[in-house]
Amino acid sequence: MRQKRRWSKVIWLVLGGVIGLYLGGCFVMAKGYVSPVRLSAGERLPGVLEVAFETDEYEIPAWRAGEGDDVFLLVHGYGGRQSYWNELATELMPHGEVVVIATMGQTVSPVGEVGFGDGEAGEIITVAKALREEGKRVHVVGVSMGGAAAWLAAGREPELFTSVTTEAAFARLDWGSDDFLSVSVPGGARLFRPIVLLAERKKGVNGAEIRPADAAKKFGGPALILHSRGDGMFGARHAEALAEAAGVEVTWFEGWKHAEIFQNEAERVAVMIREVGGVE
Repeated sequence: MRQKRRWSKVIWLVLGGVIGLYLGGCFVMAKGYVSPVRLSAGERLPGVLEVAFETDEYEIPAWRAGEGDDVFLLVHGYGGRQSYWNELATELMPHGEVVVIATMGQTVSPVGEVGFGDGEAGEIITVAKALREEGKRVHVVGVSMGGAAAWLAAGREPELFTSVTTEAAFARLDWGSDDFLSVSVPGGARLFRPIVLLAERKKGVNGAEIRPADAAKKFGGPALILHSRGDGMFGARHAEALAEAAGVEVTWFEGWKHAEIFQNEAERVAVMIREVGGVE
């Protein structure tokens, strides 16, 4: 009897240790989820200047180049950087200005944490307002979380934007979080659910309430939604939900993984962006 109790105690101690390690690991990963490893901004193209846009609390670092009445405002995704846009910027600069922002919690941003699309939308609005005050037409272009942020911004203040183009954007943050956690580990969305809950609590957000698809309904302007059938990160439901909300068709690509279209199809996509935005 004593031996059985002893084994029972050992089992509970081991189980408690495993649970503690699991929860501790989730806490560490949630912290990393909110504050991902920062990449360098990357190499600037010739003629591209470093500038900044003022908010009430900090400056948003940006790259800026080109000239004209049309501005292409390029917004990278989670784990991205400004130089991601070099191929597309090269194609767009002959037809207008290009502004590439460093979003919160990433690369050279002074902000310590990402905004999961919601905070980045506020940054997009700030920059778009500054550009509109210069008399510019603003065409916002975003990828992945940057694309989701573009839709959120356009839904909040649609009058600021002439057109919206996104690739691989999530339609809802809760869907996106589930997909993100399940990419490498089947069923990861359930296994690592505490990571999402801890990260959301830290940021004071509810993933089910951050819905770029709902924002897309409010925009009503020219829009382009790009998605690869081989995305691997965010499935077709995201693109289809955004397209239905925006009242457009999804432009499908083959052979590319998540967030690879803008880089690998830059020449073709630049023409599409100009056409949807009415840029010569």
